Amino acid sequence: MFCFEYFSFKKKNNLKKFIISFILVYSSIFGQPDPYNPEFISKLPFDSEIISLPRTDGDLSVFYIFRIPYRLLVFERQTESFTAAFRVIVEITDKDAKLVSRDIKDSKVSVSSFEETHDISYFLQDYLRFRIKPGEYKITATISDMNSAGEVAIKPIKVNLEKYKDKIVQHPFVIAARELLCDEQRAFVLANMGGNIPFSSENFHLIIPVTDTSITELNVEIESNDQTIISTKVTESYTIPVGITECEGYLSITKDSETVSLRNFVLRDVNLGLDEGELILKIRNKEYSIDEEFKSNIVWFNKPFSLMNPEKAIEFLNFIESDSVVYSMLKNRSSKYPEILKTYWLKFDPTPQSTYNEVMYEYYSRVDYAIKEFRGIGKNNGAKTDRGVVYIKFGKPDNIERSSNPQGQMMEIWTYSKSERKFSFVDKKGIGNFILTEN
Repeated sequence: MFCFEYFSFKKKNNLKKFIISFILVYSSIFGQPDPYNPEFISKLPFDSEIISLPRTDGDLSVFYIFRIPYRLLVFERQTESFTAAFRVIVEITDKDAKLVSRDIKDSKVSVSSFEETHDISYFLQDYLRFRIKPGEYKITATISDMNSAGEVAIKPIKVNLEKYKDKIVQHPFVIAARELLCDEQRAFVLANMGGNIPFSSENFHLIIPVTDTSITELNVEIESNDQTIISTKVTESYTIPVGITECEGYLSITKDSETVSLRNFVLRDVNLGLDEGELILKIRNKEYSIDEEFKSNIVWFNKPFSLMNPEKAIEFLNFIESDSVVYSMLKNRSSKYPEILKTYWLKFDPTPQSTYNEVMYEYYSRVDYAIKEFRGIGKNNGAKTDRGVVYIKFGKPDNIERSSNPQGQMMEIWTYSKSERKFSFVDKKGIGNFILTEN
């Protein structure tokens, strides 16, 4: 049998460069973690956020926005599609526990392929809109998967919705850098990450609404992980009445004639220099006595499971690194592992101007996929199988041919067109443990 360990650790320098280049080339077609295994879910999968905007009639438009990944919905097979349905019930009560408003939103999604039902990048998202007066409230939501009849009550949120003139700086929100056209108007995709800033390869802007439209600048600081990451004067702003709507499957910020015009300051590409962790946003303007702080988080919503534990993540480098290199990294104090890992991958980062490393993400996404997809009977870790090792190094093959050999054993031939590589595997015992026979 071909010795993959020998293949991995000999000719290491040239091979490693070759593999890293493949991670870049095939970044758009890699597999994702098993959506049905709960250990890949690092936090509550239901993201919700409350955005309050002042209305021209003196009341408030309160938006309860939410999203949930497709991979956590139950899809039912239709004739030529897969369909999921989701219900959100929101109740708003006042400080005396009296019901002020209640609404239900039923959302449905239909996809054409099974792969889409567990793709980590797809979400069902929607919103409910309420018209209420300023005051203190408690907002309670219940979410239900209509196909499975599963129901979860979300922890109630207490909010103090002030009159808009009583508070100069309204709560900031995050939008994606890309734009949409909705009803012939410009619209901006709402990040919809529960009020958090995404740790992502995509760029996001921070919007800071202020009620006094005569203000022309703000001093903004962002502290994260005990360091001041951003300290700048923000002058770019747009005075418009904003609202939230659905557009092309996204929740978007656009003009709304029912809301008051606010001056919306824009801090562009806010996530470029931010790493995972807590965040404190400080907004200042001495002339107008503005001294506000908001707390949030930078969240990597699709972080590979194999990257969650820095020690394990370093161990997983043994597919492209020698034992001596991996050992030299592990012999340091465990508190240094995150920084050691970050430094290792920095030399392969195609976008060093940002903290997000696309190559690192793709590598550990491959590890995740291999662990779950290539385990045979009696194998606990699919990444250590021959198919798993090849997948981690070269990604998803362009073509997989399945057939039987003269002995009746199942065979797979993986072909990579651009590198002109071909790998043959055989399941000798018929238990899903494919052995590399040719490359």
